[in-house]
Amino acid sequence: MRLPQQTGGIVIRSSVSEPLAMPTRELLPGVIADSCPPTVVCDARAALRSARRRAFVRDAIQISLLIAVDWLFVHWPDSRLPFADRAHSLTMLRGMNAMIIGDVWLSRALPRWWARRVASTWCRSEREKFQRQLS
Repeated sequence: MRLPQQTGGIVIRSSVSEPLAMPTRELLPGVIADSCPPTVVCDARAALRSARRRAFVRDAIQISLLIAVDWLFVHWPDSRLPFADRAHSLTMLRGMNAMIIGDVWLSRALPRWWARRVASTWCRSEREKFQRQLS
């Protein structure tokens, strides 16, 4: 292998028989990644627990209001929508109940589906760890 020749500030390489190895950069001077594993800086378990608790309370309030309105609507014979008779009003109430329950279910299912979709791009061990946490 011939060394580069310098002429007038320009480096000229001539006939290199083997490619030069690319230099590797250290994380910090004297620190090797194998000897210094990363440490956990933030533990999100408490935040996840409080978020789940708030979501459960919000869902419980929403469902209890739904049940209260249904009870009032069914047990008060004169209740109806202004533009419909009693039978159509009860049909619309059933439809609204189905939509609200579907909304409560989707607000839990969609983030879980998105998380699984994102997890599908991870390595196998991380994906298995994530799947164990969901179970």
